[in-house]
Amino acid sequence: MRVASERIVAILFSGAAWAMALVAGPHLAHALRHPARLVAHAATGRRRELG
Repeated sequence: MRVASERIVAILFSGAAWAMALVAGPHLAHALRHPARLVAHAATGRRRELG
């Protein structure tokens, strides 16, 4: 049964990795197209946390 449980865990982690890639992929592509806006957005968020 050990092999079966390891296989199930591997499939779950693989599925989670694919889901994260599919969800985050478009956002990362957008961020790389507009790096200046990304830096400004990060700075605004940090100011909001500190204030």
